[in-house]
Amino acid sequence: MQRVFTVLTLAAAVILAPIALHADTLMTGQFVITGTVQNVGTTLEFVPSTLFTGTGTQTGTFATLLTDHLGFSGGTVNITYNPYTPDSAFFFIGPLTVTLDTLNETTVGTTLDFSGVATLSATGFLNTLANYSFNTLATGPSTFTATTIVPTAPSVPEPSSLALLGTGALALASFGATKFRRARA
Repeated sequence: MQRVFTVLTLAAAVILAPIALHADTLMTGQFVITGTVQNVGTTLEFVPSTLFTGTGTQTGTFATLLTDHLGFSGGTVNITYNPYTPDSAFFFIGPLTVTLDTLNETTVGTTLDFSGVATLSATGFLNTLANYSFNTLATGPSTFTATTIVPTAPSVPEPSSLALLGTGALALASFGATKFRRARA
């Protein structure tokens, strides 16, 4: 009986190890982008050389992915927002790729408020949806601060946690069977 439990434990470890090792994680926290933009009709014209992440504003996994004042390395400079074509704007900040899935605009006096959902991707992480928002003047160049926040994900066990639980249960069963057999002998 002990041999059966040992074989089952080893088989479970061999089968579940690749799943546990491949478990990616979601990005968490928030980061802030600052820069200069000008509204021209229905198009936002960003100044790439002024776009960088904010100072001391990265939290969660973004604190390790993005450093302060990390500049943009390319992407969409001019974004047409009225109407906005989903997924038509993207940019890179260090190892992070940001694709704007939606871009909603609201005019409040001389200010334009923008918000939407973006897909964030980086090596070693699952693609993660985030909410973002920023505002700018309706006319002329202005500075902006865009805040990007990843909503709290539901608590779902990762494959590695399930693999650890399963192998632990098999080991306990094997230990219990050995003790039971010794007690009977």
